[in-house]
Amino acid sequence: MTDRAPRLLIIATLAVALVLQLVELPYALALVRPLFVPLVLVYWVMVVPQPTGLFTAWIVGLLLDVLLGSVLGQHALGLTVMVFVTLQVRGILSLYPIWQEALALSGMWLLYSLIMFWVDGATGHHADPWLQWLPVLTTGLCWPPAFALLNALTRRAQHDPLAL
Repeated sequence: MTDRAPRLLIIATLAVALVLQLVELPYALALVRPLFVPLVLVYWVMVVPQPTGLFTAWIVGLLLDVLLGSVLGQHALGLTVMVFVTLQVRGILSLYPIWQEALALSGMWLLYSLIMFWVDGATGHHADPWLQWLPVLTTGLCWPPAFALLNALTRRAQHDPLAL
């Protein structure tokens, strides 16, 4: 795959991920909601690291902080650290089969969740620690279909940019 995905597609998929992260769900479903923004951000960093990177992670994180009403910089820090680590290991991870890649990337989403948990604890927003880790599991399970969908969109945009 080439490193030339349309920036509009990157922005659009991140916007959809933000919306999916904000959709109001019943409590039982909200507990297992995948980490859509980190999932999409990791995809773009794995596939085309040039237009996406630390600056994109920081901006998307600040936007997520504002939209969720969390501590300003909490998600920005988590996403930036997660993207930094992903950039360091992306070459190795791309050699794995998709299920092993999902397992390895779950460590990235776990790192993101740990940072969220740490900032929540430091700022007095205590959450149930056991429920904090369920989205990491569902995000790992969502990686193979999300990767296939985003890959198909990327290939379609590369072949026919006006199709999107």
